[in-house]
Amino acid sequence: MDPVAVWNAIKKALTERIAQGFSYSNFVDTLTPLKVVENPNGTATLHLTTNHEQVATEWLDPKGHYYESFMQAAMTATLELYGQPTFMVPAVTFVAPQPTTLFEDQLDQTPQISEAPANSSIAADFVTQSILNPEFRFETFVSSDENREAYAVAQAIADNPGTQWNPLLIYGGVGLGKTHLMQSIGNKVLERNPNALVKFITTEDFINDFTEALRRGQKDTEAFKREYRSADLLLVDDVQFLAGKEKIQEEFFNTFNALTRANHQIVLTSDKLPKEIPGLELRLVTRFGQGYSANITKPDLPTRVAILRNKSDQEKLNIPNDVIDEIAAAVDTNVRDLEGVFNQVAGKLRFASKPVTVETARDILETMNFKRQRAITIPIIQETVAKFFGTTVIDLKGKKRNKEIVVPRQIAMYLSRELTQDSLPQIGRAFGGKDHTTVMHSTEKIDIAIENDAMLADQVQKIREELSN
Repeated sequence: MDPVAVWNAIKKALTERIAQGFSYSNFVDTLTPLKVVENPNGTATLHLTTNHEQVATEWLDPKGHYYESFMQAAMTATLELYGQPTFMVPAVTFVAPQPTTLFEDQLDQTPQISEAPANSSIAADFVTQSILNPEFRFETFVSSDENREAYAVAQAIADNPGTQWNPLLIYGGVGLGKTHLMQSIGNKVLERNPNALVKFITTEDFINDFTEALRRGQKDTEAFKREYRSADLLLVDDVQFLAGKEKIQEEFFNTFNALTRANHQIVLTSDKLPKEIPGLELRLVTRFGQGYSANITKPDLPTRVAILRNKSDQEKLNIPNDVIDEIAAAVDTNVRDLEGVFNQVAGKLRFASKPVTVETARDILETMNFKRQRAITIPIIQETVAKFFGTTVIDLKGKKRNKEIVVPRQIAMYLSRELTQDSLPQIGRAFGGKDHTTVMHSTEKIDIAIENDAMLADQVQKIREELSN
């Protein structure tokens, strides 16, 4: 048998079993046929070589995906070439040691701003295809001091996917930049290797794809599995929506395991920590927590100013600093609201005949319900709770353990977590340097107490109303 002809026919058959793109180009295209050895028992061995050690190791496993796919493809290939199928096994030898990484730098190639490279094939027409936002890059993500660690971890993962911190879970409130940071990883990976299979989806996409695959039958269910489990980098937005969906959680669990076993990177976003999501199975909570959990918090005033100035520079707008300062001071909810107001101001600047002033910004802010008003902050919550219970803010921040102080302190922590977007460590520091686990314990205790103590629940509600007024 001609080893080149045999290998070319096998490669063609493998395209039906191995996803095009990263997996195929790194684990199939890098192999060179050497010879075919026909064994006495009627079987054959195709000897191949590679200069990638990890590729050779992967092919050595007789129960591995590539080994089994090869044997099936070889039967098809030899039937087409010689009129009868031959049972053939691969023998891959590592012949030229040289340091390498599967995510090699390929800076001379043109990056593609999409999770699906040009040479990839979609497993089935029902599978969601989504595009990475080209604006979501590390260069355009303005990080506050509180979010700097999350930003650094995301960059490290983009440089070396699948090697550590797998999965990365980015959690926090709405509109804080979780999706921006997650997609920055995808865009960076594609910039370095345009052949990488980067798949970005929402949890709703995953649910819809899986449901549709089940409806169509086994063939499409297998196609669904191949599509999702062949990703080199899987980005999943809003995993909290898996809660309560047992069948979907089972499939996501299996997909998660398949990818992490292959050292492929997973990045998730959620509005809260997995253990705080009701209806999320313990095995998923455990899996999601095995990598790194990064909390994204709302930007402080200097960060909000930096975000607006960065956007002004990007869009080449000459927005006065006092206008930027006015917007940043008024919009303290999240980045999405901040950018919404900015877009309104930018529109006025482009199309209005009058220059944009602080008064213009205030009119826009009022139209969008962002009047300058007292924002609910931890100090305001502390003052309100202390006044309600007849104690002092100093006591709430102190170390006294008597019930008259402990319960108000726990309520203040509970409301700080509920009504602000400050992180647990931030809340702990505001209460005299308490550890974040203390804050978590206190808020959980009040949460349980409210369910069983009507008087306490009424007190907490009255404080909420006082704060809203």
